[in-house]
Amino acid sequence: MNFKSLLRVVPTILLCATMSTAFAAQKASDAAAASPTAATSDVGAKTATKRKVSSDTVKKARLTVLKNQVGLTADQEAKAKPIIDKYVDDRNAANGDKAKLADLKTKYDSDINAILTPDQQKKLATSKAAKVEKMKAGKAAKAASSATPTASPAKAN
Repeated sequence: MNFKSLLRVVPTILLCATMSTAFAAQKASDAAAASPTAATSDVGAKTATKRKVSSDTVKKARLTVLKNQVGLTADQEAKAKPIIDKYVDDRNAANGDKAKLADLKTKYDSDINAILTPDQQKKLATSKAAKVEKMKAGKAAKAASSATPTASPAKAN
């Protein structure tokens, strides 16, 4: 790269960096103005803004995941769809009642297992166990990273 092209590139890079910083600052101030709890929360705390996902999207996703995990037949898929629909609707109606949610999950699991073959039941159990292990590993990694504070590097002048 010669000197003339460097003289053209550097101002462009600086302009892009300045613009992106300005956009990020504007977006942050808009978010703080939109939610008063975000402006008054602790600096280290994450803002808890949940996305609303439609029930139909959840139903479709659950059916797709089940199909991919165990390889449902068309007949099994037709039987699983009303079970999933009822489960998702009942979960939404439960309003966070943990006892009711646990009962719904137990009934859902037994209903789904009733339409699966023994081989598919094994696949589903294996998949669930792998998911639980992955979540445990993620929690352990998160706990380990938060337990060891990172030292800030010394500033050298």
